[in-house]
Amino acid sequence: MTSSDSSALKRLADQLPGAALGVTVEGSRISVSGAPGMPIPQKAADWLMHQAPAIWPNTPHGEARPTLLFGIVKDAGPTRANLPLDTTLKAVLDEKLPGDSPQQHQALAAAMRSKFWGTATGKRTTKKRTHYLLPLHSRLPLSFVQTTAEGSKTPFRYKMFRGTVLPFLLSTPSGDVDRGLLERFLEVFANDQDLTVLDKKVLEIAAEISPGPDDLQADTLIASSQGVLQRLQEAGGAFCAASLEQFRRDLGQVLSLDLPRRDLIHQLTMLLALHLATRLYRAGLVLSRRLDECIALFPGGGKADADEVSCVRDCCGDLEGCDLSGRMLFRTGSGSFRGVKLTEPCVTSYRELTSKYLLPLPVTINTANLARDALRAAGGPKIPASDLVALHAALTADDSLRHRFDAVTRLLAVCHLYQLRGNSAVGAEAPHDMPGLHALRSALLQSRRTVMRREGRDVVHQLVKDVRTGRLIASNGNAAVFFELDEDMLHLLVRLVCGNKLVAWDDFLRGLQRYGLAPQNSAEEQLLQKALSRLGMLKRYSDAGESAYVHHSDASQEEEL
Repeated sequence: MTSSDSSALKRLADQLPGAALGVTVEGSRISVSGAPGMPIPQKAADWLMHQAPAIWPNTPHGEARPTLLFGIVKDAGPTRANLPLDTTLKAVLDEKLPGDSPQQHQALAAAMRSKFWGTATGKRTTKKRTHYLLPLHSRLPLSFVQTTAEGSKTPFRYKMFRGTVLPFLLSTPSGDVDRGLLERFLEVFANDQDLTVLDKKVLEIAAEISPGPDDLQADTLIASSQGVLQRLQEAGGAFCAASLEQFRRDLGQVLSLDLPRRDLIHQLTMLLALHLATRLYRAGLVLSRRLDECIALFPGGGKADADEVSCVRDCCGDLEGCDLSGRMLFRTGSGSFRGVKLTEPCVTSYRELTSKYLLPLPVTINTANLARDALRAAGGPKIPASDLVALHAALTADDSLRHRFDAVTRLLAVCHLYQLRGNSAVGAEAPHDMPGLHALRSALLQSRRTVMRREGRDVVHQLVKDVRTGRLIASNGNAAVFFELDEDMLHLLVRLVCGNKLVAWDDFLRGLQRYGLAPQNSAEEQLLQKALSRLGMLKRYSDAGESAYVHHSDASQEEEL
């Protein structure tokens, strides 16, 4: 910032109400009563404060779901440089696999490619289709790197979640990682059970191309996650510890399934996708409401959401009582086209949760972190990143601190608008009747509208929408996007809610609410029952509603009554 720019910004700052409290601009810093309160971010990247160690291990970006497990397994093994591309393995299968004729070679190679590679179905910036090498065995992710597109020679770099996401989700309130579950998870990819002769032949070919160790170690993955886990503890533990406890319980259930390797890996992928997607929705909803609670402390801030909420002031510790409980109103997929009205709850609830809470999640976190720095600059206590509960408590306890904080956040908003307008004071003023925290959030929204979807909505869509099976979100072309459970996701949820028991219908619905889910209306409940009956997962002992029981298809139907 040049001296002339600094002078223009200072003149603008001195016109604000906070100037009477000594809040102004001195060079490239905001000063409070003569003390150097905090530096003013100078570049666009400096304003992007996405640190949310209690929410996620790293800021995610939308990328295909098949990369989730590949990245976890890769980070659990030894680091190796200059690995060949997965297309190298794919190209030699025609020559290396057994067969008595070229036709047999090609047929076997095609079968192995369809087994060892998956295809992303979502929209991509490139027109080329991308085939993702699946981690059917640890040798594959430890020996090859993915390519960005079919026929490309550019290595793929993971943009959604790194391998640290699993230790993060397995972290306990005591600060440890559930090592037992982590070792059971890695064993799925390290053992040779149920591998066919052809599977082993593919792995032998892979070892010839890229020889090296393929051992997986829980300690390796935990060690690579130490930075993430340390920041998590400094933040006071994970956001919504109850959801992580549920993940650990659910992962144990899925790992106990007696399934062929590829099917088990598919179930693990869906489980991760379900929990990560609902976590982002939960964080978007709760953090946004907590921010509204902080804004409501100031004149002109309005009132916080009038709905009954449980997690605004602190986590309720019970997923059935969470703000997200039962808010994701879904319909049941029928396997064929089914029209949808824009007024149906499955559409309106998706729009509300996605547009109002999920899309602005990066801005909500950004605002919370800048507010943390502003609180410190105003003479307040040091609080963890994105801790809006601690921010609310500090502002409530001290009136003079609250006034200084309001002045600092308003000036931050003005500084950001000033930079957005090319260091011009025209239109950079923040409305005097708007709290500084609200003005700051509004200013950040102006600069993030075109990119914030990549860190929220696109991630959720890649997890549970733009996939062939295991969907939680569907669309009818461009007309409507809505919550809908396909058969694969419904199978998984029945397994998670019911385990090996018969569960009464009302208890089953309460179990779905822990994942934020609920049928969109009473008619949809009947359709859900019909779908479960068709799948062999509903047992009726009379026509009365209370005599309907849900069970997984392999559970005993008599012994549990």
